[in-house]
Amino acid sequence: MPVFAWPTADGEPFLLVFDALTQGSGSSPDRDELARLQAARLGRGDEERLKMARTRWLEANEAERSFPCGSVPRPVGVDLMNVPASELAIIPITAAVLLHELVFLTDGDDDVEEVGRIPRASIVDTDVVDAEGVHVPEPLQETFESPALSLTVLRWSNNGVDEEERFAFRSVWLAWRAAHKLRDARQG
Repeated sequence: MPVFAWPTADGEPFLLVFDALTQGSGSSPDRDELARLQAARLGRGDEERLKMARTRWLEANEAERSFPCGSVPRPVGVDLMNVPASELAIIPITAAVLLHELVFLTDGDDDVEEVGRIPRASIVDTDVVDAEGVHVPEPLQETFESPALSLTVLRWSNNGVDEEERFAFRSVWLAWRAAHKLRDARQG
């Protein structure tokens, strides 16, 4: 079973809902507004406390490195089928590379929350696709393309069963950067 589910909401595939909820999030004014709203919501002290909590978690678990890994719907285990589309939560994910595992983290209310983990040796491949699942070629350099939805796909083997995780980005360049970092986390 995958760590993150991309369900349907109100009869629509969640990717369409995600796309509508994050429309335009690639532009600078939108990023600035999002940062302002998050800072106002959290408060400066809370934001610093969460950064320190994440740093303590990474140190305590002897993480080799960590990196932003895109956004996902709430993790499996939360009933997403009965939630109206307007109330679906999109959470940013940080990947932490441990000695033998790849751990997915998000900021919780008071601390960093672990939302899933997979063995590094189980990583098979990575790719970047669009919302329809069509492969997106890697750009030669960073571009200022339109903020279309791109998904970094992490393929892994769960005791012989093929699984995949999808992480959403508004930039093909950033999606490919995450894909390379996930592939580099492969062990074995």
